[in-house]
Amino acid sequence: MRVLNRWVDAAATGLFAATLVLVNVQILCRFVLAVGVPWTEEVSRLIFIWLAYLGAAIGAREGTLIVIDTLPMLLGPRVRRVLDPFVRVLSFAIVAFLFAASIPLVRSVWPTTLATVDWISNGWAYLAFTASFGLMILYSLAPLIPGFRRPRSSEARA
Repeated sequence: MRVLNRWVDAAATGLFAATLVLVNVQILCRFVLAVGVPWTEEVSRLIFIWLAYLGAAIGAREGTLIVIDTLPMLLGPRVRRVLDPFVRVLSFAIVAFLFAASIPLVRSVWPTTLATVDWISNGWAYLAFTASFGLMILYSLAPLIPGFRRPRSSEARA
């Protein structure tokens, strides 16, 4: 799991750096050189989609996704202990459904390409959903593996 976590973190960092470079190239070309480079916008959008969905998977791994916990907080700790497994199972079922539903979507869109870069498939954008949901499934099942210990925040970054 540590190797996977490092790869996911490195991919997110690389995607962020690539977005930063592409957006700055676009700004430089458009406003300084007065040259339009249309592919930078599409490619940076594609990279941003991947960054957002990898970020969601990292948030699921770290337990830092945004949650609405008003009702459980009002009901108290005893009811929370009862509700927590139900919410986890329901969340897992939804993510598993989204994962399964995203696969035919990727297949159906794969033959189409970006408008300005005709060698990059539109399927790459939809594949980000599949990869993210797959990672979320893995991260939610990993604690069930005997001997698995959830890393502390400081250990996950090391």
